[in-house]
Amino acid sequence: MNKSLYILLIVFLGLTAASGVLNCIIRLLIEGAVYSLDAYPAWFLVVNSTAIIGSMLLLKYYYHHNYWFAFFTGIIVVIANLGYAAVFYIMLMWGGKSFYLPISLVYLCAIIGYSLTLIFSNTRKRPWVKLAGICGLLIGLVLLSAYIGSINPKNVHINNILEKIVPWSQMIGALINVFFIMNFLDEIRALKAENTHTSGPESLENLFLFAAIVAFAFSMAFGAPLFNQSFGLFWGRNHDSDLAQQMVKLAGGAKIFVDGKGDSLRYILIKPQGYDPQKKYPLVVSLPYGRYEAGAAQVLSDAYRGAYPAFIFVPYIPEHQSWGGVPGLPSLDTLIYETISALPEPGIDVKRRYVTGVSFGAYGTWHFICSHPDMFAAAIPVSGAGDPKLASKIVNMPIWAFHGAKDRNVPVSGSRDMIAAIKKAGGHPKYTEYPDDGHGIWGQVSETPGLWNWLFAQKQK
Repeated sequence: MNKSLYILLIVFLGLTAASGVLNCIIRLLIEGAVYSLDAYPAWFLVVNSTAIIGSMLLLKYYYHHNYWFAFFTGIIVVIANLGYAAVFYIMLMWGGKSFYLPISLVYLCAIIGYSLTLIFSNTRKRPWVKLAGICGLLIGLVLLSAYIGSINPKNVHINNILEKIVPWSQMIGALINVFFIMNFLDEIRALKAENTHTSGPESLENLFLFAAIVAFAFSMAFGAPLFNQSFGLFWGRNHDSDLAQQMVKLAGGAKIFVDGKGDSLRYILIKPQGYDPQKKYPLVVSLPYGRYEAGAAQVLSDAYRGAYPAFIFVPYIPEHQSWGGVPGLPSLDTLIYETISALPEPGIDVKRRYVTGVSFGAYGTWHFICSHPDMFAAAIPVSGAGDPKLASKIVNMPIWAFHGAKDRNVPVSGSRDMIAAIKKAGGHPKYTEYPDDGHGIWGQVSETPGLWNWLFAQKQK
């Protein structure tokens, strides 16, 4: 190999390492929300294309030095990576997880096998390459443990630990490319010392040089929007956290309900502005869609608090549990129903209890009204999904659902199917769909003309 190809290897592996680190930092900041950002699919394609080209150059390096075990296991890793990237991209764009776990297992096993060859085959003579193999093996085993934990979620504590370790492991995995870069720098110095130059096809070198320039340009072009959107979301979450703390103060602190079995639920209950115990007020159940966000609760406890006096109930949920309606996650629905029924504050109008939620909270909203339609007078699910088989239970329920047609986090079919099933069963739900928007539509929803007038006008007979 000549110096030009070594430099190309360094460029591509360096881009792969840098983009991998950026990806992991963003994931640590905003967690799984990164996958719903509009800029992420294009970034994902650029990053994986760069990584594939770097891997192919690495295969050329193995071939040139007769590192046959590393060469053949490297081919398996490239094929597995292509399969994983294709499945993941399909998930990003169109949803569905049927092949994700199998292809992830194949990819992890390929990485572990490849790492073993770097440690024990003739590549072990290159210290930096051997070190890359050792780190790759350790990270592969950690990720495999996380994979096994995701299949058998029996120990929640261990799974929580693994979930926090995974992003850091992936970041270290991206930095393994630095070990290869150090190896190539050593070999370039050896070439200079020996004053040798192995020529190669000039057209191939020019092609890889052009690819390196394009990869760098694309990484910058698509990385900048992703960073901006991620930072915006991170800032928004911090802002939501501040608002959540304000709501806690407004409610006089969090409360705890304990049922007859000893199960407990933390929640806040904000009283109406100008609260008079002798009067009746509606109760708005606002299901948070994340750690801090509470959607309607933030709006109704701030800008609209004077216009729509109401009790605002916000329950909190532990990790790896749900409001209901989310496959694979245990539900707190029964505990929440009991808490709502046991609220001691006088003045709650039981015929004007409303439920609303966004995304994760919208799944709960659909689930609540389908499982306990007699408890609620109206519902506003935003960017969620329910079970169309239960539509007959809510034909008389006033519902105004919202969804973005380009939602990649929760497919728009989640709302469309529920609305269609309710109409087929004889109901008359309201539905607003934003044709050019994705998952983050709550700001528009909250400002929909007539929305809050419609909600607070509903009352059970």
